[in-house]
Amino acid sequence: MPKSNPITKSIRLNPDENNFLKQISREKGLSEAAVLKEFVRQGMAKYKLERAIVAYERGETDLSAAAKYAGVSIYHMMSELQKRDISPPAATEKFILGLKTLLETFGGSDALQRTIAELEERTT
Repeated sequence: MPKSNPITKSIRLNPDENNFLKQISREKGLSEAAVLKEFVRQGMAKYKLERAIVAYERGETDLSAAAKYAGVSIYHMMSELQKRDISPPAATEKFILGLKTLLETFGGSDALQRTIAELEERTT
């Protein structure tokens, strides 16, 4: 992959923000520019994760694509969704329908029937 030329951006800080930046720089033992770059990267990563979660919640993307967009593992994305109590919109309904079909076709345990009932309760 060819190396790209860095692009310089500048920002304006009020005196309190500037003093806080200096404090963080000293604490971390990094230059102020390095601290700012770290914060910008963290903010961009958070923004991408939030956008991916919203798209997933709306049913605009699947779990794998959302994780890839956010630059995180599928496990990490699942963990974030679980923290926010977000289940797949249409996928849950399809999953429940599939479980019901399996239950009707092959029979099933009381535990499976209870699981289906719990999932249906959550989605309504």
